[in-house]
Amino acid sequence: MGGRHRPRAVPVVEGLARCRVRRQLEAAAAVAGSGGAQAAGCRRRWSMTPLFWVGVVLFGVAPALLVAEVLRCIYLEHRRDRIPILLYHRLISGEAARAGRVRDDEPIYACYDDVFAEQMRYLHEAGYTTLNMDDYAAVRSGRARRPDKPVAVTFDDGYESNYTMAFQSLRRFGQKATIYVAPEPDEHTRRLVAGIDGFLSPEQMRELDAGGVAIESHTLTHCILSELPDDAARFELEESKRRLSEIVGRPIRHLAVPRAGYSRRIRRLAEAAGYQTVCCNNKGSSTGWSDPLALPRIVVERDMTVEDFARLLRPRAAIVLRLIGNMKRIPERLLGPSAARRIRVWLYDGPLGGLFIMRRLKVAVAVAAALYALGCVVFYWRMLAA
Repeated sequence: MGGRHRPRAVPVVEGLARCRVRRQLEAAAAVAGSGGAQAAGCRRRWSMTPLFWVGVVLFGVAPALLVAEVLRCIYLEHRRDRIPILLYHRLISGEAARAGRVRDDEPIYACYDDVFAEQMRYLHEAGYTTLNMDDYAAVRSGRARRPDKPVAVTFDDGYESNYTMAFQSLRRFGQKATIYVAPEPDEHTRRLVAGIDGFLSPEQMRELDAGGVAIESHTLTHCILSELPDDAARFELEESKRRLSEIVGRPIRHLAVPRAGYSRRIRRLAEAAGYQTVCCNNKGSSTGWSDPLALPRIVVERDMTVEDFARLLRPRAAIVLRLIGNMKRIPERLLGPSAARRIRVWLYDGPLGGLFIMRRLKVAVAVAAALYALGCVVFYWRMLAA
């Protein structure tokens, strides 16, 4: 009897083993499931954090907008109707500066007289045609034929050095230019160049205007127009036109807005005052797509060599300038003109002021771009790892 029932023990053992294996598999599946759930939960938690959405904006939306802006700048600077408008301010004697006989602490808004002469020589020998702003407006409107290599030369503020130094180089190489003059500069403007430079007299303005260097408006007192109420801003625009017109004996048609004081409101007031073109604080070359009442310009800095100057006239350099200029306007759009101006003054006058020389600014932008690219890599690695 006992021998007959002994074989049944094998199936019982096998059944117990199968149950044990099934329980182990179920436990492993439960652990795996909980791990997957934890990973999914981790991904959900990461995707719901404010840091994640900040990363999406900074490293997802922003690059797309930046690429679109780069493509726009490339297109604008390669248009066939492109006309660079160069911006100078005052000149100083290069010889005296190198000998230490004059103050030489302004790398952006000053140019050495001998360097300026070489730049005008380059324009002459390279076949450029210089325009004053009347010529520019005629070309833009189709009233005059566009030269093969047009460029407009402009000066802001109306310093006496424009007459004593720049005028002779312009005449020597047959170049036209425009000087935007504030006929009654305020105390702040006078104090900046006290003992270094003066301002144009009516007699000098008349001689310049008759000699192919057009006198145009830079407001009456060189004020910040955007901080004035409508009546005061309107007076600045209209009184400057009236006084300068009396001095040079012809209508004043063109304006450059000083000290980053441009806004849409000022554009409307300038148009109502009868100005045909307005140069603002935008950077880059003008094209047929440029608003005549919001024209960009290209700043010529003190330490540029002739080779730097030649590159400045080409589309590649203007693309970089346009992009940097657009980035510099971001604080104004986010914080408003007044707050942005305070930040700009603090940066320019503080220990970081040297970074705003274009050569150093390009290096700073390159470093920032590298750090930004590193941030993109870290963000997407973190997102995939989660």
